[in-house]
Amino acid sequence: MKEMLPFEDRSNQRPMTPEEKSSEVVCGIEDGEKTWQTCPYFDDLQYQLAQSYYWSGNFMKDYFFFVGNWHPFFGMLLSHPYHPWTKKERFLTFFVSCSITMLPVALFTKNLTQNGQSELEVVAVQIGIFMGITLPVMLVEVALYWLSIGDIFCKGGCCAEIVGGLKNCCLCVSLCISAICLLVSYVWMEGQDPVGLIKPFLISRCQSYVTWFPIWFILPCMGFAHCWSMESSALQQGA
Repeated sequence: MKEMLPFEDRSNQRPMTPEEKSSEVVCGIEDGEKTWQTCPYFDDLQYQLAQSYYWSGNFMKDYFFFVGNWHPFFGMLLSHPYHPWTKKERFLTFFVSCSITMLPVALFTKNLTQNGQSELEVVAVQIGIFMGITLPVMLVEVALYWLSIGDIFCKGGCCAEIVGGLKNCCLCVSLCISAICLLVSYVWMEGQDPVGLIKPFLISRCQSYVTWFPIWFILPCMGFAHCWSMESSALQQGA
């Protein structure tokens, strides 16, 4: 008799109840105790963590939970223990985004060192960092997020294995690109003091992490306020 593979039988899985979902508003590190074999709603928990906004029914509590799970920086420490975007993948995304940031920062720094800058030029540079570095890197972080959780939407079949393999391949490519960006940034500086990179690098990173809050709060269709209200209304209508 052919041995049954783990992904072929998930018959013990079921959707979470509202009470169970509310009890999962937690932050921490993985303890390895909860798996789909032992927890009857494990698959649904990970699925909801990847795309749901409404958990406890308390707007502010759910918002802080959303920040802990979705923010690219705070999520490295505060995400749910069983979020499909694991802490290891979050640190990897953090490394990739920082590495990609270094290359345009090196270009900005070299031009400023050669040409000098007035007060007006300083403002222009900060705007340029935001438009030319911060926003593109934020898009890269979003892409890496959806790439990391892609296999959660096709659990229970061989498609999950294919998507998981593709995810690992793309993450490896991202690491290679990061290494190339760091190398090119070092070469581009041509022996200049790398300390000069710190200020524009920190400006870009802080811009990204601060800008995340208003964008992901008010963004239509994907922002927290809109989606939380939609899920709340859907639950009330269903009740």
